[in-house]
Amino acid sequence: MIRVAVVDDHPHVAIALHTLLDEVPDIQLVAESGRGSDLPSLVRQARPDVLLLDLLLEPEFDALSTVKRLRSDFPDLKICLLSAYLEPALVHDLLQSGAYGYILKDDDYVSRIDTIIRDLAEGEIYLSPQAYEALAHATRTEGKRQDLTDREVEILRLVKRGLPNLQIAQALHISPGTVRNHLSAIYRKLGVHSRHEALQVAREKHLV
Repeated sequence: MIRVAVVDDHPHVAIALHTLLDEVPDIQLVAESGRGSDLPSLVRQARPDVLLLDLLLEPEFDALSTVKRLRSDFPDLKICLLSAYLEPALVHDLLQSGAYGYILKDDDYVSRIDTIIRDLAEGEIYLSPQAYEALAHATRTEGKRQDLTDREVEILRLVKRGLPNLQIAQALHISPGTVRNHLSAIYRKLGVHSRHEALQVAREKHLV
């Protein structure tokens, strides 16, 4: 029996999975939550084999550090991210951090979620077709083009003004989690690890 937990702040996701998995004899939905703060205790108590985790839960939720921490504490746990957001650099970083999958919510994944869960439980990597293509394209072009997008440059300019993530999010009408995702992509493209380093490189490249 494959034990599955779902952590997503959209109730319809858990409802859809409940409905489908009730008909699958070898998969059991053992826990569900809509809060990232519940994750450590939820995993410790429910002991799922596979965790389906929403990329953007609370405003301060950091998927990358969460995946790293959970994989460190529960090395056998297979984590698959659910998201409406696609950034190849972030997908790459999540996989490097120990995630086993990345599912785009506009992909028709629910109808084949049982197969996806079985593959994840066996240690197979699963990526939605769009995520796979985007990651493959980014890998092919890595080293040739590391240009920042207009939105990433816009975020860097707000960072230069000293704004924290929350104020950047408010200024751009996006979530703080999306700001963090953009910053992760910026750091990777510029080959840096902090805001200070990113601004130094951006100034050298005359981006800000």
